[in-house]
Amino acid sequence: MNIGIFTDTYSPQISGVATSIKIMEKELRKRGHNVYIFTTTDPNADRESEKGRVFRMPSIPFLFFPERRIAVAGVNKFIKLVGQLDLDIIHTHTEFSLGLLGKKIAKKYDIPSVHTYHTMYINYLHYIAKGKILTPAMVKRMTKSFCESYDAVITPHFKSEASFRRLSRA
Repeated sequence: MNIGIFTDTYSPQISGVATSIKIMEKELRKRGHNVYIFTTTDPNADRESEKGRVFRMPSIPFLFFPERRIAVAGVNKFIKLVGQLDLDIIHTHTEFSLGLLGKKIAKKYDIPSVHTYHTMYINYLHYIAKGKILTPAMVKRMTKSFCESYDAVITPHFKSEASFRRLSRA
């Protein structure tokens, strides 16, 4: 299979999401799949070793978490590239820039899509302007809205599954 993974967090960044994706990528390749990573630029990335398998969109540090990045350009280039790669499935690992792009591309090309819900955002609200910008009700609406168009949503842990189930209920 030709698998496209869309993420705002990827090596050399260090996080649970980046580690999870690296393990998944390695295991899928061992099984003979072609895995393409669509992610944000990173000044510490080894571009030479990534050639042909990791595609990076221009990005800037995310306002509230500067160690994370958010894509700012390159949408049309990625849309064309996905058309050339003939992806069989799109797997997103973020609800932000690359996750939104993965959703858009899956819809445009009628490609099945899966989303991994990694982060329990309710637990992070206090980091974003001390919880005064985003409320739990807003997170619930955003989670439900983002995830409802996927063919499947998976979680890496029973805690994130419980959080997702609470947030995605009507």
